[in-house]
Amino acid sequence: LFAHEYVRRFSSSPESILVVTKAAAAGAESGYGEAAKEEEDHLAWCRERLEQLKSRPSRLDPIWFALSFGMGALTGIAGDRLSLGFVAATEDEVCRHLERHERALPESDDKSRAIVKQMRDEEARHATHALESGGLDFPQPVKDVMALVAKVMTTTSYRM
Repeated sequence: LFAHEYVRRFSSSPESILVVTKAAAAGAESGYGEAAKEEEDHLAWCRERLEQLKSRPSRLDPIWFALSFGMGALTGIAGDRLSLGFVAATEDEVCRHLERHERALPESDDKSRAIVKQMRDEEARHATHALESGGLDFPQPVKDVMALVAKVMTTTSYRM
């Protein structure tokens, strides 16, 4: 596969969109403004890289944004502990997603590799911060379900 296919898979992934909307929603109240800005940067970097590679994001992006906003609102209503736990679990899944992309990128695509590495480092920091801020460390079965849902969504996004 070409580099643009890997960048497209991430930039259209529900994990990346979910974290942006969740971080933006939580930003003003809980000090996540920097994380929200970084998440917005991640999407911008991916969109820019897709343009450079003459590709495009998934047609499902508007749906992922709407669903992510709803999930962010629901976890926000459930309280900080659950909400922050959801952010941490989502960020962990994003890190695994990025690690898979990094391994799959062509060795010669230094530009995409640099973007993915920077994003992975920031996502890991967001997950740690969410847990240190009192987020619930979700049990493994919950994380497994989240990973399965993410896999279905990213596979669907890639094909559209």
